[in-house]
Amino acid sequence: MRASEILKPLGVFAVVIAVILAGTALVGILGGSGSAGPADGEEIEGQSPGQFAPENVLATSAPEDGEISLDSGGESKRVLVDSGHSNRYSRSDLAPLVEAMARAGHEVDFTPSGATGGGFGESSYNATLRQYDAVLIVQPTASFSDAEIGGLKAYADGGGRIAVLAEPPQLSVGSGLSAQISEIRFGAQDLVGEFGLRMGTEGLYNIEDGGNDNNYESILASPDGSSALTEGVSNVTFDSAGYVVRTGDGAQVRMRALPGTRTLERRQAGQYPVAAQNDNLVLVADTSFLKSSELYDLDNEQFAANLLEFLVSGDKDDDVPQGSGQSGGSGQSP
Repeated sequence: MRASEILKPLGVFAVVIAVILAGTALVGILGGSGSAGPADGEEIEGQSPGQFAPENVLATSAPEDGEISLDSGGESKRVLVDSGHSNRYSRSDLAPLVEAMARAGHEVDFTPSGATGGGFGESSYNATLRQYDAVLIVQPTASFSDAEIGGLKAYADGGGRIAVLAEPPQLSVGSGLSAQISEIRFGAQDLVGEFGLRMGTEGLYNIEDGGNDNNYESILASPDGSSALTEGVSNVTFDSAGYVVRTGDGAQVRMRALPGTRTLERRQAGQYPVAAQNDNLVLVADTSFLKSSELYDLDNEQFAANLLEFLVSGDKDDDVPQGSGQSGGSGQSP
């Protein structure tokens, strides 16, 4: 076989290879180089909508920093924390508040769980109250007696400060094979009713953008007007919020849920009051903002500090409330 007959097919093959390589290069020039093209799933229609881009799917939490700071220049006060009405809280939840009070020179005492004598100690109910400048009542689930309510009303009328933190009704499942489902309710309706307030019957939620803190039940709330209770506060986050209903003329709303907030059962939207005050009593329709996991979200720590300042800034008369508070409905004795 002659050399020309061998080289001719090889030449054709070489031309075909050259054409293929040239076409590949042309496609690269028209479409851009591989290193400069869009990343997988980016700017390609039908493949990665903007809301699924990595920078948009990562949840952003509220900033968690701050400090509970109280004015330490005033008179030392004594604060009593109620533990005698089946209160649903742990002392560890209140540890940051107790520490802040101690740094400012104040004293905090806890009553024994299930205490006799009116729930505030072994001595008579009103005699125990007379020893303290303020009372903190966190989610009581047992009711207050008429004598207790009368004593606390006289206590507030005489300058004592009362802060009540509440939660909406919740279901509780017992343990064991015969476990029963029961509803846990706020037990101080009659007490706060003496101050023109009551807790609503439902929890709250918000699914609007900017209306919650990464959970539809972690609603946001903001001040309603200016007051010492909301000074320095823009927004707080409540994980288990209910709402406050005013039943008397003297009560004033201090904080409301953001627009778009709804009730869990009826789905009714509104800017629900979540904190209110009537003179020397404050009712907050949430307890979760005190927990260490929530205390430093948004302005929660400033709101907590303001609540403590409220408790220690009263001027209670030494002989208030009078009487024993162990019988009758007024908490007073002749």
